[in-house]
Amino acid sequence: MRESSAAVKKSVKLITEGDDTEVDKTVIERLADPLTHMIRNAVDHGLEAAETRVANGKAEQGVVRLRAAHRSGRVVIEVSDDGGGINRDRVKQIAIEKGLIPENVLLSDTEIDNLLFMPGFSTAAEVSNLSGRGVGMDVVRSAIQNLGGRITITSVPGQGTTFSISLPLTLAVLDGMVIDVAGQSVVMPLAAISETMMLGPDELKPLGANSMLVQVRERFLPLIDLAEKLGFSPKRTDFKNCIALLIANDDGQEAAIVIDAIQDQRQVVIKGLQDAYGNIPGVAAATILGDGKIALILDPGDIVVRGIDHTDTAQPQSA
Repeated sequence: MRESSAAVKKSVKLITEGDDTEVDKTVIERLADPLTHMIRNAVDHGLEAAETRVANGKAEQGVVRLRAAHRSGRVVIEVSDDGGGINRDRVKQIAIEKGLIPENVLLSDTEIDNLLFMPGFSTAAEVSNLSGRGVGMDVVRSAIQNLGGRITITSVPGQGTTFSISLPLTLAVLDGMVIDVAGQSVVMPLAAISETMMLGPDELKPLGANSMLVQVRERFLPLIDLAEKLGFSPKRTDFKNCIALLIANDDGQEAAIVIDAIQDQRQVVIKGLQDAYGNIPGVAAATILGDGKIALILDPGDIVVRGIDHTDTAQPQSA
């Protein structure tokens, strides 16, 4: 931290929280480089210059926080700064100039933030000795996905940015629910499931032209057809009497994921896929079941994010 702040001539205070959080030793070793890069990013391009901070009514000294905690059977690590936040207009304009997205495309804040994970993407006007916010972030995300984890961004203009990493407690064993999806057996991490439900006609509400919501007590959740998202089958048109798994992400996003059947719950041994197949949307790893068959271990967070991002934004229609 001292080296990083001195290199960019900024006064920075590092605050750590959750120092007693236990993490698998292998996870710690493989997180060292990604975390170092993220902290340098926060110092170099997350925090404003001292004169800018003072002009905006902030303390001259910037703050970078490194937090660790256990949540829902996973380890959550956050790197946050109290800087100026992500300039989304600038990020989008750079992406257009680089030909990464069409000029007139409409993107949500989350989709714009995720442009930072594209290979070689940077908002830095000049290359520094540390890093540009976005430079190497594709490598950071790849390293985290190799650990069966995921990374998300939360940014508020003028207040700062938080990168949240969610990881399994151990790389070896996972408590999972074995489910049937279009004739395939796959594993959903048990910690991600808040409850299961049978879908009836009273709970289902149309949303726009192609989407559905499910009413769970006093709230409406987007309905995600898992078989269609994984490319196993075309999108189903009738969800009545289907089983839904209610999934809650670390960032508060919720969705109901539709499956065909639940087989059982068991501990499975995690086998990485990244080296052989790269990043597979919605898939974290694989395992070998007791009958010798290979089953994919799903990444519910990625499935929910991708499912919500492609859900119509219209209001639910009355049944």
